[in-house]
Amino acid sequence: MKIALALAALMALGAPTAALAQVGNAAMPIVLKMHRGTDRLVVHGRLTQGGACCTYVFKATAGQKLFWTLKGPATRVGLTYPDGGGINPGLPSPADLPQSGAYTLSLSPDLMADGAFGRFTLTLRIPPPPKGHQP
Repeated sequence: MKIALALAALMALGAPTAALAQVGNAAMPIVLKMHRGTDRLVVHGRLTQGGACCTYVFKATAGQKLFWTLKGPATRVGLTYPDGGGINPGLPSPADLPQSGAYTLSLSPDLMADGAFGRFTLTLRIPPPPKGHQP
């Protein structure tokens, strides 16, 4: 009886859904860090119907550029700048990184296209800013 009451109370409070607790959603983005001495990173993931994937955060310095390629399903790619502005969707490659700080890169299925779900490989490259560049 106590277990049934506890379950009823938990349901009444609204138990968190899996999407709310899933790493990679907008509330819990995956932090990307490049290894020392490299400017390239490869990320593998999967876009699913109703899934909360895939949001990533990385740091950059004003004046850098983000080069990216994506192999996989039809995908919408967006970038949010440290100040909250950005490009979403339709991120070009290369994309200018005009501010210093944390950027949020978001991938979502392009529901207007066929083949919007499945595994993907995302390659990111952020070379150092040009010599003599002052952020």
